[in-house]
Amino acid sequence: MTSGLPSRFARLAPSLVLASFLLVAACATDPMRPPAPIETGQSRGDRGNDRTDRADQGVEEEGLDGLHDDEGITPADNVPEADNGYFTPDFMGDRDLFRIGVLLPFSHPNSGVRAEAEGMLAGIEMALFDHAGENMLVLPKDTAGSQSQAIAMAQEVLDEGADVILGPLFGTNIEALNREGLGAETQIIGFSNDSSVAGGNTWLASITPEQEVAALVSYAVSQGYRQFAYFGPQSALGQRIETALQREASRVGGRVAASGFYPESTQSPDSEARYIANAVNNAQQGGGKVAILIPERGTQLRRVGPLLSYYGMSRNVQMMGLSGWDDRAIWREPSLRGGWFVAPSRDDVQAFNTKFQRIYGTGPSSLASTAYDAAALVSQLGADGEVTRDEIASQDGYLGVNGVFRFDRSGTTERRLSIYEVAGSQGAVEINKAAQTFDPGTS
Repeated sequence: MTSGLPSRFARLAPSLVLASFLLVAACATDPMRPPAPIETGQSRGDRGNDRTDRADQGVEEEGLDGLHDDEGITPADNVPEADNGYFTPDFMGDRDLFRIGVLLPFSHPNSGVRAEAEGMLAGIEMALFDHAGENMLVLPKDTAGSQSQAIAMAQEVLDEGADVILGPLFGTNIEALNREGLGAETQIIGFSNDSSVAGGNTWLASITPEQEVAALVSYAVSQGYRQFAYFGPQSALGQRIETALQREASRVGGRVAASGFYPESTQSPDSEARYIANAVNNAQQGGGKVAILIPERGTQLRRVGPLLSYYGMSRNVQMMGLSGWDDRAIWREPSLRGGWFVAPSRDDVQAFNTKFQRIYGTGPSSLASTAYDAAALVSQLGADGEVTRDEIASQDGYLGVNGVFRFDRSGTTERRLSIYEVAGSQGAVEINKAAQTFDPGTS
């Protein structure tokens, strides 16, 4: 089934809040009992004890800041199977079910990752209450972040009749599923930001750093910038981001004038800051305006940002950041004032955040809205009983709470993102609003 972009997602429906709240209240006391066609399950992860099979720590994944230190979600049990051998609750026994497998790390050793997994499952539940019919059944499974457990849980959920899989969260787990050929049996929509694991029947709903860099560079060019610089950690993710900056700068006829890497474990990279400040100043004197990308977040961003001005970087240099800058705690940092960062448009995200807070009593985790969009998408595409590759890859795109997006044939998403400016006590001001459509014929 396919349909045009404007009708793909409806806005959040306040009339469904009570039903969602009842579901959450049940989860807080007993194993999940579905007041609506939803069953609950388990968790996800990516951190570890050894290099070949670990609960991966998600060091290279964006947006895993946890909200609390919960121990995970208890799966429903003692639910009889239907005659076809598939997992089917008694009250849904007479329905032709569409089963959605969810692979997340609910028992991950890191509390932040556990909280993220729970927030994502909550987002999925919200989406199904908002968009799904009475024949949708969620089958959550706990990957614990282990590659072997991710494989086992994927096989288990397929044995239980999953028509589509949401998750896993981490790239190493998704890669493990691909290696075992499990994507050949159904469509998998994962949440890693590692684009190398996408392809075939494996899709990534996440916003990748490469997409964010492209949006930033495009806006900077529109403001007259052709010279760029990078100042960030010497890590696999840092290398990916710097490579993306090099690629995008070259694409628009610009250049990366200097790159400064520092050890990921360094809290105060003074020598590297001194180097990049001098290099950027020289580039500005010789070739015009420079925009510098600092892909840090949180406490580390507040440590690193002031070093550049301390070591004499010109105030005329434009500072830029990724979506990790979308954080009220860092907007008060004076050295970042006037800096640009990229993030989804706030209009629909704010409505989602408000509803999530009202239902669950806490703010959403960083990927809850992404999980919501993925679940809303598969619930609508699966209304006719299946989700196909051609449907997912529709070039019309989809409109979710994170804005308009579409999947390309490589398995990653193309998104329209907004640009914000850090404005100190005023917070962050949206200075370039994300488009709500895709240009016809583009991909």
